[in-house]
Amino acid sequence: RLRAARNSRTMVPRRDKPIMKIIELRTAIINSIKTEFPDAYVERHPGRFSLGELKRIATKLPAIRVAVLSAPTVSASNTGENEVSVRLAAFVITGDRKQVPKDVSAITIVEGLLTLIPYNNWTQCGVTAAKNVKADNLFSGGVDVSGVAMWAVTWDHEIRVGADAWGGGVMPSELYLNGDKDTFGEEEHYDEVTEHG
Repeated sequence: RLRAARNSRTMVPRRDKPIMKIIELRTAIINSIKTEFPDAYVERHPGRFSLGELKRIATKLPAIRVAVLSAPTVSASNTGENEVSVRLAAFVITGDRKQVPKDVSAITIVEGLLTLIPYNNWTQCGVTAAKNVKADNLFSGGVDVSGVAMWAVTWDHEIRVGADAWGGGVMPSELYLNGDKDTFGEEEHYDEVTEHG
């Protein structure tokens, strides 16, 4: 049996509405990229591109489009929350500019993203640092005919979602156990639980 822990804090009430951590993460990423690339059009995107869609949106260049691609794995944590692996992408789209070919400007932006993204958690609570960062050149005949260069920078985060069993509080600083129901509530019959058991 558990006795009330000493020096524990009152738990913080849970919010009425769930926190949409994946959306908040995407927003934080977009804001950070906007700061680093003030001359680029930085916006969210629903997912991967088709050639038809590329032609439609290639009017504002250079562009960096941030998308959530997938959540391939989900596992339980010891807080009652779920740990979700999320894969994101930043699609870089550039056109020819005066004295700067589209492939050169695309690679320049990609290099900047490869500096910004690795190990970044975008100051988000419950989000691990970015990992598995890579960049792929999406050149094809269709993309080239569209008059643009296109790259995809992808990476992964682990995010905790759901309700925290501790309600946002903290672990107690001391914990005592008593396995004898006949002495329940009698302080001298409780043993302190330590790191070493």
